[in-house]
Amino acid sequence: MAKNLPPHLQKLREEIEGYARGYGLDFFETVFEVLTYDELNMVAAYGGFPNRYPHWRFGMEYDQLSKGYEYGLSKIYELVINNNPTYAYLLEANADVDQKLVMAHVFGHGDFFKNNYMFSHTNRRMMDEMANHATRVRRFIDRYGVDQVEDFIDRCLSLENLIDYHSPFIQRKPRELTEQEKEAGEGPVEVRGIQTNREYMREFLNPKSYIEGERKRLEAERQKQKRFPEQPARDVLLFLLDHAPLERWEHEVLAMLRDESYYFAPQGQTKIMNEGWACLRGDMPVFSGAGLVTMRELLEDTSETRWVSDGAKHQRVCDQHVIRDHATVTVQTRRGFTLCGSNNHRVQLPDGSWKQLEALRVGDRVMVAGGCDLWPAAEVALDWNLPTNAHRHPVARTANVSLSTGLPRHPSRRPGGQPGGHSVGALAWAACEDEDEDALTLPQSLPTRALVRLPGHVDEAFAAFLGYLISDGHVSGVQRHLGLTTGDAEQADRFAQLASELFDLRASVQQDGDRLRVQVHSEALATFLVEAHVLTTGPGAASQQVPLVVRRSPERVVRAFLRAHFDCAGDAGHQGVSLSTVSDKLAEQTQLLLLNYGILSHRQRQTDGCFHVHVRGASAAVFAERIGFGLTRKQAALDRYLSEHRWFKQEPWEDEIVALQEGRDDVYDLTVEDTHRYAAAGLLNHNSYWHSTIMTQKALRDSEIIDYADHHSGAMGIRPGALNPYKLGIELFRDIEDRWNRGRFGKEYDECDDLETRVRWDLKLGRGREKLFEVRRHYNDVTFIDEFLSLDFCLEQKLFIYGFHEKRNQWEIMEREFRKVKEKLLHQLTNFGQPIIEVIDGNFENRGELLLAHRHDGIDLQPDYAQETLKNLASVWRRPVNLTTRAEGNGLLLRFDGSEHSEKKIDL
Repeated sequence: MAKNLPPHLQKLREEIEGYARGYGLDFFETVFEVLTYDELNMVAAYGGFPNRYPHWRFGMEYDQLSKGYEYGLSKIYELVINNNPTYAYLLEANADVDQKLVMAHVFGHGDFFKNNYMFSHTNRRMMDEMANHATRVRRFIDRYGVDQVEDFIDRCLSLENLIDYHSPFIQRKPRELTEQEKEAGEGPVEVRGIQTNREYMREFLNPKSYIEGERKRLEAERQKQKRFPEQPARDVLLFLLDHAPLERWEHEVLAMLRDESYYFAPQGQTKIMNEGWACLRGDMPVFSGAGLVTMRELLEDTSETRWVSDGAKHQRVCDQHVIRDHATVTVQTRRGFTLCGSNNHRVQLPDGSWKQLEALRVGDRVMVAGGCDLWPAAEVALDWNLPTNAHRHPVARTANVSLSTGLPRHPSRRPGGQPGGHSVGALAWAACEDEDEDALTLPQSLPTRALVRLPGHVDEAFAAFLGYLISDGHVSGVQRHLGLTTGDAEQADRFAQLASELFDLRASVQQDGDRLRVQVHSEALATFLVEAHVLTTGPGAASQQVPLVVRRSPERVVRAFLRAHFDCAGDAGHQGVSLSTVSDKLAEQTQLLLLNYGILSHRQRQTDGCFHVHVRGASAAVFAERIGFGLTRKQAALDRYLSEHRWFKQEPWEDEIVALQEGRDDVYDLTVEDTHRYAAAGLLNHNSYWHSTIMTQKALRDSEIIDYADHHSGAMGIRPGALNPYKLGIELFRDIEDRWNRGRFGKEYDECDDLETRVRWDLKLGRGREKLFEVRRHYNDVTFIDEFLSLDFCLEQKLFIYGFHEKRNQWEIMEREFRKVKEKLLHQLTNFGQPIIEVIDGNFENRGELLLAHRHDGIDLQPDYAQETLKNLASVWRRPVNLTTRAEGNGLLLRFDGSEHSEKKIDL
């Protein structure tokens, strides 16, 4: 079914749907809608639904998506909703090939949504249900006010993961009572009253009112002794709905959010089986053979420079992919590094393990990595396409010559008798007659606004000139001159000398108080620096950057730039080396370039509004050795610092996370040979590989499949020493298909001890495709790996657990045992890696307080998250809330009484 699809898209849709059904895919009726980018952003902000309950977070999502598209940073690629019928959206501005890939991907998701058992209990009319939720919440807002309703929704959203993900598939029976409990709970309560041997006194001593009162008291005591709840409750939200003193509208809102949590849960439980990807945002800087470039630039590069650093050595990039409009997490560290990637992109921790961005917490430590001296080999060539038309009067005026002497009219007459045109890098003259006596047509290579020599490559001298100009220099857009302001005569002389050597221009030096002002008058040079993209903006602006031509230059050229940059904007003293700039981007790129030299630094914004880069200790010694200052007084100050600090403490290449922020953006993926990791944005990242078997087999034409397979074949194997968990699903599916095609399963195969026989085992059953569809229906990620991750697969893929050996101070393989490798994988997937919390008692210590328990699995709770959760639970329960857990091996009882947090040690 299609809604307002253009004829050519409708035809394409019918073709792809035919491929999908021909291979056995079974999906609900699928509705495609073509939307403008603004309409699609609105739908995406609501999680794919056209209508949701009003809340500020949806407006924030829409604002981020809209700005990302308008600024050219992101574009929606795929949006599909688990519903009957299935709804999917196509962006109006996408090319047909993109529409085809989206359609194929949608049919693959539709098949999985319809047939996998994890989705069997989801509401197939959630599109309508979401609209009903929106209507009801709007009524509550009209009645109780937007602030009160939004505040309650905020608290509920912080608790939305406290559900039992397996409850839709489990029929739980009430706990069986013990014989003593049954005996104590049967029959009416017996009230003995006051005992006496005299029958006539009993009624007097035990009147009916007294007996009835005692019976009620004992009945109440019996009820208090019963467990409430009778067994631990994993579904905390359901327990709150049943027992918390909520107002009616609060009860309805909490029930709505719980329903939505259960709707979205299966998508997280089948992540590996359905699809997997992990990438960085396109503007993230990467150390490569082409220099310090962005991920987007690296993936667009088709040259032989596609090498990256893995933090220890250089590795070749063997594949790539782009995913549109993916959930992202931006990480900021204490040293000032900023990395933004997809929520499941992984970075390395100091213990050698890898952690997804969405699983990181403030306070976690991550590994810092540089380019390990990965630099381009050749100098950057400067290719400036000059304007072809100019007028004689401004050219002569700029050159300070008369029309008759400076600019000959006949094209064969050249200064010095040199015929023909001249290229950039030489002093060029040319003129030819035009119908207008005052108009001249100049060769493409001639600077038209002045006679100036321009460099053909970015060498060390030109890089130093740019370092001065960006740090303490200026370019006048009105008077068409550039210059430098400095307090050092040595620096002024060097800048003037570079102007003469590079451009054959004379610089004027004037004293202005305690400052020296160096000026170079050349309209052509100023124009060249901007139009040839040597400078991005005017020097000194808050948006200034290290010139791209410098970031793509060899090490000696970058060194010359940094030395001049630090001569102007840097200093040395008792705290080491420091640099100050008003541009955060310039400070960030400087920090990253220093990493490539093996220099750690700290970047921060201080109260003066400037961004400061500090280099201390061992890194200051590396700075002195590899870069240093050009100014004598600053180099002397650095030498004094190093002589006074000869014993440097060990400088660990790790950093602490100080901030995390969620968003959405296009993300870029590359596959690195051997180690599968690369240095980007100052951190050590793990590459991933995105590949959907269903999409490639069903969506592409026959003529496209071979090219696509050839393009991606280099990244499909799992190489020694690393494992990509998102490839694990693909490899397991292939292994399953091969095993069931060849009959490599069952008791006979398992009991075969002959290795050669097992390798050659082939019963030619041909049941692989049938088994794949069975697995697709009955498994989630945990059961998928638990059932099919076999010893043979583990050995074939060379899986192992590695870690850091403290005593030997080195990375080592910790375990190769199949059972432990499998347990490690399953542990990472169980409950999405989130803590398991259960309700133990709704009347804790007979005070009406709530008692929860953390089922400790070897990982302690984050204290700040635990406290915030208890606070929000208490606001819903209306009474104090307690939580038992373990921290550093000790039992703890955490408590929030409505105003203060407390904790005490307990025995568990």
